[in-house]
Amino acid sequence: MPEDSTIRCYDRHAAAYDLYQSTVVPEYETAIEMTAMTLEHLLGKSPKVLDLGCGTGNASAAILKRSLGAKIFLLDGSASMVEVAEKKIEAISPGSVIGSKACDLAAKCWDLDLGPSGYDAVVSTLVLEHLDFDSYKTAIEKCFNILSPGGWLIAVEGYTEEESDMIGWFEDIMSAKKALIEDPDLCDFVSSLRSKEEVHYYTSKSQKAVWWRDAGFNRVHVVWQYLCIALMAGQRPF
Repeated sequence: MPEDSTIRCYDRHAAAYDLYQSTVVPEYETAIEMTAMTLEHLLGKSPKVLDLGCGTGNASAAILKRSLGAKIFLLDGSASMVEVAEKKIEAISPGSVIGSKACDLAAKCWDLDLGPSGYDAVVSTLVLEHLDFDSYKTAIEKCFNILSPGGWLIAVEGYTEEESDMIGWFEDIMSAKKALIEDPDLCDFVSSLRSKEEVHYYTSKSQKAVWWRDAGFNRVHVVWQYLCIALMAGQRPF
């Protein structure tokens, strides 16, 4: 993920991110809520969580509304996003953020300086799809090593399947929903940035599951999906 593309895109529209995502991205809020529900189901009320690619903190906010004792470490390639996320989470649950870091997930060092070792969960929503496949596999291996035995990787990602039109269908819905944003200049600016600078690397759910198992995860399965978006979970064995 070149630092001057996707990360630059998010740095430039951090302030508009929530409006754009919640209005334009189909089932965005459902995906975030399903992530929080899955975490609560698997790990209860007080997990230690790394929010990998935290954005403006929406996944962590949803988690803290269900798992009130959760402790969150925020990590994103965009320093602007991390700053927004910290303020949002502090307002919701003071003291729940145990640390934060701005680092490109394609960099070799992103898994350093993440506080005391042993996370119960790594949560990532609509982030890992921005990594090229070699970087993706490396990131999954790092997630495995970050987790305590029995910990879970929970990730919402875009995917593609052979002869499927779901990505095109998804993008058509996004295009139609852009008209719902009352500020057309803002909408055009953000969507133009995304289309020109945001990079995606898509593959199938089954291929991702293979890469997760190669990294050491078991109990790898799809919890929820909508068109070309899927929530996957995998556990580090005890």
